[in-house]
Amino acid sequence: MYSEWSSLQDEIQCDKTNQSVLHKFPAAVGTTVATSVVKHIATSLSIAANNLEPCRLDSDKEVKWAMEVLCYGLSLPLAELDTIKECVNVYCNWLLACMPPSPHPESVPKPLREDPDPYIQDMIHHLLNLFVPRPGSDVDSVRKQAVFCHRVLRQIQLIAKESTMLSRESWETLLKFLLAANDSLLSPPLEKDDSGLSSYDIGDQLCERVLSVLFEIWLLACHKCFPSPSLWKTFRAMCISWRHHESLVVQWHKVNHALTCRVLSFTQGPDYPKLTLTDEDSQLIPPSMTYDCIAQCWFRFLHIVQNPVDLCRPETIGKTHKFMQAAMNSNTLVDPTQHECLLKLPFIFYKAMKGVSVMVNAFLGIPQTQTRYDDQLISTNSNKLSVPSTPPGQRKTSRPMSVFSSSNKGSSKSSNTSANMPKSSTPMLSSLIFYEPRQSLAPTRPRCDSILHLFGAWLFDAALARVRFHNCHRTVPEQGSIHSDRRSSSVTDSRRNSVSLDYHQDVGCDNTYEMGRAEALGTLCRIFCAHKTGETILPVYYSRFYLAMYYGLQTSEDYMSGQVLASVLFNSCDILRVDLDGVQMLLPHILDAIQLVLNDLPNKYKSSETSSAIEFKNVDLQRSCINLLLSTLCLPLHFKDLTIRDIVSSTDTDVQLITFISLKKKILDLILGALKTTADSTNTQMLLGGLMLLVEDLAVCDLAEQTTFQPHDVSLEVDNSVFSDNSQTSLKTSSSESSFKEGPYHRLGNSAHDIDSAYGLFGESVALICHRLMSQWKGDLNSALAAMEILAGLAKLVISPPNLMMCKCTVKWICEFIVQQCNRPAPAHSKDLHSTIVAAFRCLMLWLVEHSRLLYDKECLHVVLEVVELGISGSKSQNRASDPPRYKQDKQRQPASKRVQEAAEGLLTCIIQHVGAFPPPCGPESLFSLLDEKSLLKYTKGNSSLPEHGSPFRYFVLENSIVIGLLEQPLGNIEDPLPTVTALIRGPFGRHAWVMQLRHSPRIKRQGSSKSHLADPGRPVPMENVGTHHTVRPRNYPESVDKVTQTKADKSIPTLESLVTDENRPELNKLKSFMEKQAQFEDQISQTKQEEMQSMTFPNQDTECKPPKITEEFQAARLFLSHYGFLSLDALKEQSNGSLPPSLVTLDTTNPGLSNDLEVLDTITARDNDTVHVFYVKSGQRLAQDILRNVESNHCIQTQFLEFLHSLGWPVDIQKHAGWTGHISTSWKISQPEDIQNNAPRTGTGGSIYDGQQQVLYWADVSSEVAFVVPSLDTFNRLQNDGDKSPHISLNVNGDRLRGTKPTTLTMERPLGEPRSKPGDSPGSPHDASTFRTRRFGRASTITIGPDTKIFVVWLENFEDHENFPTGDLLPLTNTGVEQYTTASSTSMRQEKDIFLIFIHALQNGLFRIHMEGNTGRISMAIPLVDGMVVSRRTLGSMVRQTAINIGRRKRLESESYQPPHVRRKIKIQEIVDKYHLKMTESEFYTALFQDVHK
Repeated sequence: MYSEWSSLQDEIQCDKTNQSVLHKFPAAVGTTVATSVVKHIATSLSIAANNLEPCRLDSDKEVKWAMEVLCYGLSLPLAELDTIKECVNVYCNWLLACMPPSPHPESVPKPLREDPDPYIQDMIHHLLNLFVPRPGSDVDSVRKQAVFCHRVLRQIQLIAKESTMLSRESWETLLKFLLAANDSLLSPPLEKDDSGLSSYDIGDQLCERVLSVLFEIWLLACHKCFPSPSLWKTFRAMCISWRHHESLVVQWHKVNHALTCRVLSFTQGPDYPKLTLTDEDSQLIPPSMTYDCIAQCWFRFLHIVQNPVDLCRPETIGKTHKFMQAAMNSNTLVDPTQHECLLKLPFIFYKAMKGVSVMVNAFLGIPQTQTRYDDQLISTNSNKLSVPSTPPGQRKTSRPMSVFSSSNKGSSKSSNTSANMPKSSTPMLSSLIFYEPRQSLAPTRPRCDSILHLFGAWLFDAALARVRFHNCHRTVPEQGSIHSDRRSSSVTDSRRNSVSLDYHQDVGCDNTYEMGRAEALGTLCRIFCAHKTGETILPVYYSRFYLAMYYGLQTSEDYMSGQVLASVLFNSCDILRVDLDGVQMLLPHILDAIQLVLNDLPNKYKSSETSSAIEFKNVDLQRSCINLLLSTLCLPLHFKDLTIRDIVSSTDTDVQLITFISLKKKILDLILGALKTTADSTNTQMLLGGLMLLVEDLAVCDLAEQTTFQPHDVSLEVDNSVFSDNSQTSLKTSSSESSFKEGPYHRLGNSAHDIDSAYGLFGESVALICHRLMSQWKGDLNSALAAMEILAGLAKLVISPPNLMMCKCTVKWICEFIVQQCNRPAPAHSKDLHSTIVAAFRCLMLWLVEHSRLLYDKECLHVVLEVVELGISGSKSQNRASDPPRYKQDKQRQPASKRVQEAAEGLLTCIIQHVGAFPPPCGPESLFSLLDEKSLLKYTKGNSSLPEHGSPFRYFVLENSIVIGLLEQPLGNIEDPLPTVTALIRGPFGRHAWVMQLRHSPRIKRQGSSKSHLADPGRPVPMENVGTHHTVRPRNYPESVDKVTQTKADKSIPTLESLVTDENRPELNKLKSFMEKQAQFEDQISQTKQEEMQSMTFPNQDTECKPPKITEEFQAARLFLSHYGFLSLDALKEQSNGSLPPSLVTLDTTNPGLSNDLEVLDTITARDNDTVHVFYVKSGQRLAQDILRNVESNHCIQTQFLEFLHSLGWPVDIQKHAGWTGHISTSWKISQPEDIQNNAPRTGTGGSIYDGQQQVLYWADVSSEVAFVVPSLDTFNRLQNDGDKSPHISLNVNGDRLRGTKPTTLTMERPLGEPRSKPGDSPGSPHDASTFRTRRFGRASTITIGPDTKIFVVWLENFEDHENFPTGDLLPLTNTGVEQYTTASSTSMRQEKDIFLIFIHALQNGLFRIHMEGNTGRISMAIPLVDGMVVSRRTLGSMVRQTAINIGRRKRLESESYQPPHVRRKIKIQEIVDKYHLKMTESEFYTALFQDVHK
């Protein structure tokens, strides 16, 4: 840099201007003269200042003579401290002559006031004597000398800052003085005398101060009078002699950081992340300094200490003139590189690299605060740590494993001695390596090449400091060969030695300087991990970096450095996912390092008593390893047989061929082993996500290759045959019972299968997860939720052949987990605990639906139903098989919580309705029947529309939870005149349509009418012989009565004749005559009738018995209710609890609001639903319009994007779709043929067809449904046409367009013939949302569906664009219509809390990098996708879909107001009962049943 300029170092060091004429005389003479004269001058100065008398030194000759005396006085021994003090006072006073007018100018000699510049220069030269060390002085005297020096430095600082009279010569003199003072104090090595005091203690005391003044005034000089190149070269050259001082590096970096902060502010702009400095450091740079001056100063100061890597080379630092002189003058020191003061070089080297690291971070745009915590820590450690007597350059540190151990063991023996060494000076890892969480880089950061041009030579050299190279790496390139094509010779001179490898042939792995080496290599990792998409890096930088990484990742004891390895792992998390050329060659070494941290060391120290202090338990270090591991999971199956060239191979060594597929087993062992040992919740979730990716990738790959693994274990084969789907009988349980009763983890340790296959890995993974779940994770919410998410994902995998035995064990283990959680003591029950139970029930539901054959096993069914009983009632009927069962009526219902009870009810209903029957006949789009009242009335005989008054349906509510709508009109396809009822059953779990007939005979096909079995069979022929007619008069009493003798009692009742008198005899006679006439009349009629019958033909058609006419009109509803036992008196009585209605309730069908509320009930689906919006971002795009325009054509997107979209779900037509569509206005509807418009689908789009206008991508299972929407520019234009309105305002405006006809869509009141949307309408403003918001019926709880979680999936062509993604601009396009029913109080709150982004970036190697953002809150981010994960093409869609579903589930679990769908439906039914209940007495109810219904 300054090769054409001469250095002034010799001139400064040999300068005699600080010599007085008194130095020619004996010391006694000079001391006497100086003492007398200086005392007089000082006294006169004091008098003049107090009495305002002018100084008596009037001429130039007098002043110069006095200055000669003062010059000598400043060089007196410290025994003459008073004289030295007076000299300092006089010169400090006289130096004020170059300042603005002082209060006492008379105290300054007149010649000095008139022309101060030449005198100032002389005084500055003389003051140098004050800074000369006085050997042999006592400590107090040296401290007072330091005080005098401090005063002089303050005075010089004041002059430099405020004086406006200094000429260039004076500035140069001032800078030379500071250089000379520093050189005088800092060049000699510090030594201790016999008393333990330092002969050069003044250097220790003034080191930091004199250096800070030098750097500060030099910066001021750059601003006021820029130093000449000769001075810069001198400064640079003299710093070489001071590098054994820690303060030099500290001050150097203070200035570097301050200048770097200013340089970035005007080169990168004010918005670039700033390096936050302390208040003191931020004032180093004058505010008015120009940009050009700052840039010049920054580059020159950056190289002021030349190559900082020399700090790790004692042989270089110790070869200065002063060190050589000290060695020659010492009786014990032979080699200057063994000087005691060089023992601090490891810490100084670390500080130098730390300062460079801070500057690199600033250029990368990493927000950071530069504090002194690390400097203070290192200083403290450097003072406290004991040091061995062996020089650093010839010493090895402790065994590499000890850096992870709980104590620092002694270093190994020196190469030239066999004596045991004291403890190593290398501190523990946790003392020096500070892990900073990964922060985002600035999108506008410089290219990696630019930063490496500045710092690369230092960092590469430092990263390999004191490393013992392999033979193939010991070829030293020609000097300057790497940089000669990029730098001028002046710049190359300072780094020429750093270009080549640090070659130490005879020195082993020296970890003395591993702190600085670790910092340098960590900085290099950050630089290369900052690689942008499409950016190029010079091959020479790649090669040197990979070489440094190779040695940094060493795990063998001969080459390993614990701190270097930790630094590499901390800072290289992204190295495998930033498209670095050839980075895969590091894969085997990265896996070795990860294995050391995650598996080897935890297993080695597993039973150690001091495990709490062991370094392998550093959670952040483990997390970094897991981050790296997540980048490697898909590589073996992606590259397969592709070879990885060994980095240590050369032409003279054998090439070691390693294929990617050969690393698969190692990666599997790593992730399974890490899951067994890790205790941190976040790390556990990351590992679980990685395990899910591994199993699914392997399963899909095996399925694609049509490979099948047959297990050799006989028991497993038997189990598989037992669970074979070909069996139609109940499953055998003999083998499974034994395995289950032996214990839930009986087989975990003895795996009988190969984890290289999907079959074996599936079984191993499920067993391990269940084991850890019940033993370690049951008390941690996030870990338990993650385990359930992974188990749910594993349940859906297609494994060939299916591992059915493990499926059965998994179901039992999940049940056992639920039992354990429910049986925990009462203080342990909390919301988090119940959340894990709810998640376990949901997971169990998925396993049973996906593996429905499990319920054919009696034991498995018993275990599942026991758990359901436990969840609903809070206890089991039998705690042990030997216990007698307790019946339902004998138990008191005490569930763990209402949420647990609801989850158990949901599982029970799923078992009854969906296990073995999913998907239903109408497809997975709907769990409901696709028939409603209007659809059914179209098929009734003679009626195709709803009547004007009332409804033909009669509605009843059973048990306050089931609404039954009964239609008594037979449908058109029913011919038999039998009692027929069509029932629409609406319950908590859906809507179902049933048609029922009352039949008394089987459906047998016969000729003729169906009434044939009721026809007249014909009368038999009458018989002539009717038998003998006997006339027998019956007796009223037996004959023996007449033989009984009468008694007086028999005569107690008088006869009628005895009672008749003459007066009433006429009346008696009259009565007798009436009786006689009546008898005669009856006899006459009888005789006449007999005569008529004898004259009639046989048989008589009028009196002949005939079968009754069959009834063709029935009150089928009454019959249905009666036959099902609902019409009992008990069902009609009010409940003992007055707040509950009777078991059977009639609803008022004349109220028009009933049909509306039933429609609202139908909009409450039986499953959770989520919406995912997918965006495509081309490189550099920031505007919402540009992003939305990308999906208009398939020519604007990458080919993998469309493949990814179709892996998320299947396309559905909005008009025909019966499930969730991404907006409430078009979801859960029943399509009518007349409503479907045959619009031709758009072709050639890049995904915009799925914008919700015509189609969406849909996926559903038994518990969830997801709509994937790709917003388009058309969506944006519709929103813009509506104006800048909030969603609620748009809803009100569109609500005015409603018509009076009933809607087809059950969610909104939209006319049947009206299209789904009109021009100008956006998905964010549905037509009918205002109907819901303004409806006065219903409680708020029925439409509070929990949090409104926004999930964005963003495909990035350029990964750096995730920093500028316009989330806020695109948020209005993602309105689903349910925002007004959620718990979010404002849009801003929703933006902050409930937006999750999944960024996908296609790497050049064909894999995909995942980046996730979102505020997770108390419950962390869902898995299986993890931030930083690299996934394969075949699993991308499935992993994204699972993650999106799990995000929604976790947010609902976290929500305080969320209610499961079946609970919301049940509450809505209760509201309908409250509003439309016809309260009648029993008699009124029965009377109403017999009234005529609508025909």
